[in-house]
Amino acid sequence: MYPTTYHKPETVADAAAALAGAEDGKLLAGGQTLLPTMKQHLAAPSDVIDLRRVAGLSGVRLEGGLLCVGATTTHAEVSASPDA
Repeated sequence: MYPTTYHKPETVADAAAALAGAEDGKLLAGGQTLLPTMKQHLAAPSDVIDLRRVAGLSGVRLEGGLLCVGATTTHAEVSASPDA
């Protein structure tokens, strides 16, 4: 893989700042697409911003009749949710 700066922000503001400061930053919420494409040299972002520690980005909830699934919500959380 190519040299990449790895960020572990804990707030949405920190994640946004890291993304804004990156030449070619990519957000990592699960990695099922980004990591394999990086390993195959099909993507080479300057920065990877891992959203795993950012509070408020996981969970399943109903808002105004819409089902909202957070970016870092796992498949297990979705399947266990009474709202899904």
